[in-house]
Amino acid sequence: MTGRGRGRGRGRGRGGGRGRGSSRGRGRFGARSRNQQQGNAETTEVTEPKTYSIETDPKEFFTSTAPCKEHLDAQNTNRTRYAATLSVMIANKIQVAQNSCIRALAMSWARGDQQLVGAFLKLRSQFGLVEVLRALNMLDAGRQCRVLEKRLKCLQLSGVKVKPKKIGKLKSDIDNLNKLKPPLGSASGAVCKQVATWVRGFTAEDFEFFAINFPKEPWKKLADICHLHPEKDFPSAPWFLPFCFGTGSPPENSLVQHVQNLSLENVNEQVAQYDIPYSIVKSFKEKLNSHSKKRIAEYEPKLDTVLWYYEDLACPETEKVIQRRLEEKEPVNLPNGKLLERLLTIYLMSKPELNADLPTLRFGHVLLNWIATNRALQAIIAILRSAGRDCNFFSSLIELAEPRLTSIELRLESPVVVIGDASSSMDVAIQTSTIIASLLTSICSAKLVFFNTQTRNAPFLPKTVKEMLELAVATKASGGTTPAASLFPFYEKREIVKTFILVTDEEENGLCNGDNFSALYQKYHDEVYPAHLVFVSFLRGQHAQGQMVSELQNRGFSPMQLRLEGSRPDLCKLDDLFAQLSAGTTSSFSEQLQEAEQKITAMGVADHMAMLSKTSSRKFEKGES
Repeated sequence: MTGRGRGRGRGRGRGGGRGRGSSRGRGRFGARSRNQQQGNAETTEVTEPKTYSIETDPKEFFTSTAPCKEHLDAQNTNRTRYAATLSVMIANKIQVAQNSCIRALAMSWARGDQQLVGAFLKLRSQFGLVEVLRALNMLDAGRQCRVLEKRLKCLQLSGVKVKPKKIGKLKSDIDNLNKLKPPLGSASGAVCKQVATWVRGFTAEDFEFFAINFPKEPWKKLADICHLHPEKDFPSAPWFLPFCFGTGSPPENSLVQHVQNLSLENVNEQVAQYDIPYSIVKSFKEKLNSHSKKRIAEYEPKLDTVLWYYEDLACPETEKVIQRRLEEKEPVNLPNGKLLERLLTIYLMSKPELNADLPTLRFGHVLLNWIATNRALQAIIAILRSAGRDCNFFSSLIELAEPRLTSIELRLESPVVVIGDASSSMDVAIQTSTIIASLLTSICSAKLVFFNTQTRNAPFLPKTVKEMLELAVATKASGGTTPAASLFPFYEKREIVKTFILVTDEEENGLCNGDNFSALYQKYHDEVYPAHLVFVSFLRGQHAQGQMVSELQNRGFSPMQLRLEGSRPDLCKLDDLFAQLSAGTTSSFSEQLQEAEQKITAMGVADHMAMLSKTSSRKFEKGES
């Protein structure tokens, strides 16, 4: 049947078995163990496996890289506490690792716990297509591995000369699948039946959104594994699966069809007639005229999307539309960190007097150096200069953001000191880091200091959002990186500070009185006060290890850390830091966890998660990403 899912041709190693983060060091584990046994014992390093406990530290299952076996044991040991932990983390907007969701779902299927699986699948913000497919690939890895092993054996016994590269590729795929294979479970008929039920729960609008915004390959793989039927399993959109396989077309005159016909030549005509999501139109943003920008600002259902892409849509007409939508009290639900970054972007773009400094003012992933060379934006800036005014909706946006940002509560142990990195290595992210430091200073009633080779107090303590923006613009990056310089005055005066928050790239290259930061903090900890440490780290990569935190960990300390990529910091993660700080420094998380356990016991995990899903935003509904 058309779009049937390729019959039973599954298991050719084309699914999730290849890569998936498991290919590092493939085929070498056994050899390395033998070499260690035969080698000099003095050079052997034995790393004890990390221990996990659902009773004493349940959050670790959803914030770290707990393997499948640990998730399996936790679900068997205390299923209620396991599910309650996830629900409390989501309710508090604490970031849950994607791999944790995948393993949680896979092990629930492996245990045959359809009720827990059903509860997870109600949380579309955490368990979407990607997570479902990767969990299925994990469960299907054993079967795929057997298929490849049989193929390899046939090649080896055929007597036909086979290229070593082909044999090596098969062995590599088999090795990867063995690493991916969980300790229990398979993609059984019962599992596939539950996936089909989940698919039937999507609406026609959902499938239209998937067709416009997501690649087709994941749906093809899902259909291959679960033998999805294009009509029975997609009753609201029978065209969708054939469309994914390239054997069918979207409905006539549908938005999907109009998106397919979009081009550089007709983008303005198409936007004038159809409400095409900007996530698609942005590929042709260089061709958009002011009429198209205005229309996009009008028809985008969420004001968040217009603000998120303000640089692309900026023009006087767009400003008026944003102002009108703000006056009509449309909600702005951007994460707090992203809202701050948007305010800084708009503030700088609408300030003609800052135009001369644009090549050196950079923040987030929007480089103002690019703005300075972009003709369209330069034309906008020229208009603003001639008008001699601020962006006409900026004040309204400030009024909306002010109570929201200043009402954030972090129950940190006081006194709190925020230490900002103003060294030259922070040049790319100096404004982003300063605005984060300013916000933390305001909401924690903290003292704010900056360092390069020396320490200096902030010129003023920002109390309003506008003051935060002004301080971010005024702070310049220069000199070396000596964070110990800002800690030393507190050590020298024996001044008790209970929480230090450092906003830095951790590229320490200087000493203060012979000590680096970790050594001086050790002294402060032992001689003055065991202060709590929080790092907001701008690193070279999202998964990079920072120098300063590593040195502190080597000394036995465990600072809390939010990692941001230095060249493209995602300030949406700032909300996760706020949630962690609130949960990690008070008894609120334990209290909420106990309450969630009681609710799950009383009403069942499925109903509890259903209630949570109503307040949890759905990932595929987000227009800004």
